[in-house]
Amino acid sequence: MKSVLGIAARITTLSIKARALLLAFSACERGSILLNFSLAVIPVVGMVGLGVDTGRGYVVKARLSQALDAAALAAAPYADDTTKLQSTFENYFDANFPSDFMGADVTLATPLIENNGTTVTVSASATVDTTLMQVLGKDTVSVAASAEVTRLVTPLDVVISIDTTGSMGSSDGSGTRLTSAKAAANVLVDKLFGAETESENLQVGLVPWSAAVNVAYRGVDYDSDLNQQIGGLWYTNNSPVPFTTEPDDDWVGCAYARYTDNGDEDDADHLLYDADVGGVDWDSWEPMPKRVVYPGNGYSYTVRCPDWGISKLTGTKSTTTSAVGDLDDPEGTTTIAQGLVWAWRTLMPGVPYNEASTKSNLRRAIVIMTDGMNTSSFRDAYRGNLNTSEMDERLEAVAAQIKATGVDIYVVEYHVETNLMKSVASATTAPYYFKADNAADLEEAFDKIGTELSELRVSK
Repeated sequence: MKSVLGIAARITTLSIKARALLLAFSACERGSILLNFSLAVIPVVGMVGLGVDTGRGYVVKARLSQALDAAALAAAPYADDTTKLQSTFENYFDANFPSDFMGADVTLATPLIENNGTTVTVSASATVDTTLMQVLGKDTVSVAASAEVTRLVTPLDVVISIDTTGSMGSSDGSGTRLTSAKAAANVLVDKLFGAETESENLQVGLVPWSAAVNVAYRGVDYDSDLNQQIGGLWYTNNSPVPFTTEPDDDWVGCAYARYTDNGDEDDADHLLYDADVGGVDWDSWEPMPKRVVYPGNGYSYTVRCPDWGISKLTGTKSTTTSAVGDLDDPEGTTTIAQGLVWAWRTLMPGVPYNEASTKSNLRRAIVIMTDGMNTSSFRDAYRGNLNTSEMDERLEAVAAQIKATGVDIYVVEYHVETNLMKSVASATTAPYYFKADNAADLEEAFDKIGTELSELRVSK
């Protein structure tokens, strides 16, 4: 900054001295000497003026380019909102290019959005009054500059894990908390896809959860007649998950956590797929029956299994938005560890889901949203064997395993704030952790996460 201003000051001083010299010679009345000198000095002054005024133009162009780079980087995340993009672009440009800078008259072009919203080009032109070049009839110098910002073409797989417990049915303005969560999730999806409807470098999945996770594929009805036993394990027509026993005819889609509560460290509820822990070989899951017996009175109750199955990773925007739109009538208690671990299993390559990208520079992330804290129930994935403190420990174990595989975890807590969920997130502050108090805060949090995931760089 100092060097640019110094050059401008020296150019201005030189132009003033040149003007004074020209005026002094013009005042001379020595006849032919003055005439001859005037004819000779005009080209000289013009040549000097060319250098001086060209230098002034160069200084303006350099400052114009700097301001455009800064403004483009700030505005490009809003490529899907032209009004916000335009206002952000103008505000940042004005902040970086003072209105009185060297008397330049600047014209900003409307930002150009291309390549399905992934590229934003900005440009501007400026005219600068000349000093010495006016003797040659050149009153102004024109300069122009441009900048292009492009989203990094970094493959990205994201799984959104949404709390659908009973508390999400609480009133939340014009709708319920789940209504607000759905709107926020769509903000994130819109930000990730931009103007694309199909993407080769982005996949998004959805995992709804409450007391357990429905491990069936979304939209595929269960048909017990199609159950198959392969290699000693059972498979259904609507889920890739292997089961230790055949699901009942009225199975509703949920699976128990791989946890035995026997006092030994031989559990695999926090691990990805097949695992040998403490001498126990975990290669499958146990299906939750539709109804379970409460030990306190011997009566049977319906399990708290979400109605909606997992929406696998897809590069089709409408598939994800449709899955989000299906969520309604929340119920059940809160078992956050299961919502997180099944999001991880959906995200990673390998069976059972195996839709993950295998590109070498792939980035993976989980965005988990909850409005509550762990609660124990005999109808949850842990059979009620864990108290809330133990459930918190299982959640921390899951988060540690996920982060160890290079997956980023983004946490949004709604109407609640806990140190537990801050420890689950990849960092305790934004953009990895947010606490939202209302629907507007919730949407803003998802918007900021989407912006962070859509990294930007100056490409030209």
